Amino acid sequence: MSLLELENALPTLRDQASTPRKIDWPKIERALGTPLPRDFKELSERYRYLLLDAFLSVHIPAPGAEDIYCESVWDLISALDHLTGPGTEHPNGPYRAGRAGGLIPWASSPENDYWYWQVTDADPDRWPVVVGNRQADWEEWAEVEETATSYLTGLVRGEISGHGLPEGFPGRTPSVHANTWPAH
Repeated sequence: MSLLELENALPTLRDQASTPRKIDWPKIERALGTPLPRDFKELSERYRYLLLDAFLSVHIPAPGAEDIYCESVWDLISALDHLTGPGTEHPNGPYRAGRAGGLIPWASSPENDYWYWQVTDADPDRWPVVVGNRQADWEEWAEVEETATSYLTGLVRGEISGHGLPEGFPGRTPSVHANTWPAH
């Protein structure tokens, strides 16, 4: 699936598109030690952020703030070290620059749910999505053989299970914010 299919699944999304955003991807990819998936780059260049049903927030870099984005990603990666510490049996661990394996976060929720890419090989466009919760046992984590945008599309269409997410998320007609933050 693609960004176009996500926009079709969320009809109000396309109206919130920004003028094309120039993000320094080579800088980000050097700092992370790996290329990132193409669909995520397309999403980031078209939208300032993506907040789905005031719950799932995609971590989108801002032009000129690529260093801040990378620091944030590395902070979230380092928070995963507890998964692979002594006595743990978690099948996933944090990403290590320049190596296959491990998780890179790309979205989160206010309830500490995280969406990651599983770095599996040299082609980031084939990385599956891993859905996990830092408070939950790893048995509740799920790997989905989809890209970020295809995962979001399937979630919105009800074709992909919520994997431990709150019941009713996302709603039948989910709210989506990509250019203005929702007022509370």
